[in-house]
Amino acid sequence: MRIGNKNLFNGVNAKIFKSRRARIIYITIGIIIFGLLYALKNTGYSLRLAAFLFSILLFYVIDLWLELGFEKRHYGIFIIVALTGIIFSPLYFISPDYDKLLHLVSPVFLSMLIFFLLDKVKMKFSTKIFLTFAVMIAILSLFEIGEYALDQLFGLKLQGVYIRDLSGISKLNIIMDKNDDTMIDLLFGTIGALIFVLTRTIIFYKRKWNKRMKKYF
Repeated sequence: MRIGNKNLFNGVNAKIFKSRRARIIYITIGIIIFGLLYALKNTGYSLRLAAFLFSILLFYVIDLWLELGFEKRHYGIFIIVALTGIIFSPLYFISPDYDKLLHLVSPVFLSMLIFFLLDKVKMKFSTKIFLTFAVMIAILSLFEIGEYALDQLFGLKLQGVYIRDLSGISKLNIIMDKNDDTMIDLLFGTIGALIFVLTRTIIFYKRKWNKRMKKYF
């Protein structure tokens, strides 16, 4: 009897460890991928195109290898994020609003992917939605830390908002302080994550209400 209980206990522990390890892997890979994509925004078109295609291939390989079960819509979401963040990256230097728009919209899309993975785990909806928000904020924070580190090491001009000087296509003029840019990016990213949380919560309780109503009608 003791042996049976011990085996059961070990089995439960193994499942919990596997689940935690899988979540850590998901988050780490996501941070690496999107950090890499953003770091390449200042490069030439050929390299951006190569990075875009590589990111799609890497997303597919990771999905297949870890058996994440992403659906077609999730691939569509990833492609949109990769397109706007890599292929259309020159828009950063044409319109300063483009960067802020991405920091607002991208977290909404990324939160969809995070929630999809967490939704597979048996836990309360409130816990899933809170973890989705927490993971998204963690990614945004690490993202900004990565920008600072890359700027310090390689001078990539990832922090701050720059616009091209009309007198020289290679000359960039800073129009927003690096610290202000970082704080505003985090603010917009947080708002984007909250938009997803609010929308998903409304959908959840609406479906729950509809199911309850069907019992009476």
